[in-house]
Order: sequence, then C-alpha cells, then structure tokens
Amino acid sequence: MRVNEYDFDEQLIMSAGHATSADVRSVLLASIPGALNVHQAGLENDRRGIDWWVEMTNAKHLAVDAKVREADWAASHPDEDDLALETWSVIEKGVIGWTRDANKRCDYVLWLWTETGRYCLVPFPMLCAVFCTHWQRWKSKYKVSKQCTHRGGTEYHSECVFVPRREVWGKIYETYSGCIDRQKAGG
Repeated sequence: MRVNEYDFDEQLIMSAGHATSADVRSVLLASIPGALNVHQAGLENDRRGIDWWVEMTNAKHLAVDAKVREADWAASHPDEDDLALETWSVIEKGVIGWTRDANKRCDYVLWLWTETGRYCLVPFPMLCAVFCTHWQRWKSKYKVSKQCTHRGGTEYHSECVFVPRREVWGKIYETYSGCIDRQKAGG
C-alpha cells in the first residue's frame, strides 16, 4: 500500500486557500434552506474540523467541514465516484478518524471539486452513524489509503477508505427512512 506524505501546516494553508473560494459560499447558501450568510471559520475552529459557519434565519449557526479538492477524479473515472472517509486520524495513538467521531462539532460535510463544480453535502450525524456501523466492512471491500503527515519534527499516519457515494447515500436512506423491514434485514 502506497503512503502519501504531507506537511500538516502546508495542508492547513492549502485548505484555507481553497476555503476562501466563493464556490463554497455559493453551494452552502443555495443548498441549506434558511441560510443567510456563510463565514469562514477561524483558525482554531479549522484545526477542530470546522471550516465554515452558516448563519441561519433562526439565529443559529451550522458548522460545516469542507473537503475541497481541485481535481475531480470522478470526471474522468465515473465508476470511481467515491468519498474519502477517514477511519483513523492518528493510527499510532489509536485516534479515530473524523468520520467516526460522534463528538465532532459538525452539522454538515461538504465535498467540493472545483475543477467541475460538483459537490456532495451530507448531514454529518447521519454520515457518522452509518460509517460507525459499516466502516470495517467498507474497509475490506473498497480502496484504502494511508497518509503520512509531518508536523513539528514528528510524523503520524492517518487512513481513509474510498466509499462510493451511492453506497453512502443508500446506507443513510436505509438507516433513516423508517423502513422497518429493511432495518430488520440488516442491510
């Protein structure tokens, strides 16, 4: 298995650079009913996985984790339209990935591919519940990638699994559609 290597601070700067894109604002304003305004989160929130705050008409704010990528792999490989879902954040310390972290302060996750403008907006609590149930099976079934990140003279490894979008949405539907027969069948 090939391990991709990254510098944490460079990735954070790159993420912030992508996050300033008007595309993220446009998608969130158009996709979330009652959204009044969208503000980029501060650096401390960004380090905790909140990239954007969506100000709502009811005076509440929704937290959004944005996964912005320039290249859209699925544009040239339509059979590989998948989402990178993190299984482990720091393998060496047994820190679970963001997708499995039920304590993560996040309302939505937005994947946006700027090359094509394609996006996927998923309610995080539903995604987290479904992923916690299926991640091990998905890990044995789909492509897995490890990443080595360098930070402050040390390095750590994280891991993600690439799950087809239709599979993710299908499991969300099965879990939250209220179809008793499907839930008993174990999907």
